[in-house]
Amino acid sequence: MPAQVSRLLHAHQIVLKEARTMARLSADRGDDGTNDLIVSSVIRTNEAQVWFVAEHAVDSPLVRTK
Repeated sequence: MPAQVSRLLHAHQIVLKEARTMARLSADRGDDGTNDLIVSSVIRTNEAQVWFVAEHAVDSPLVRTK
């Protein structure tokens, strides 16, 4: 379970990194509609998910089953 939570957290962080890049590019090009969509739908949603998932991440060793 800890590995799954860690991977999910990492995946959300990747989405956020790419979405912030896209938001910056759309803002630079004056595409306010695309920028608003990315910020309001993608970035804010994933930021909330990162917070939620991070609260469930524990600093414990991985457990191996036999």
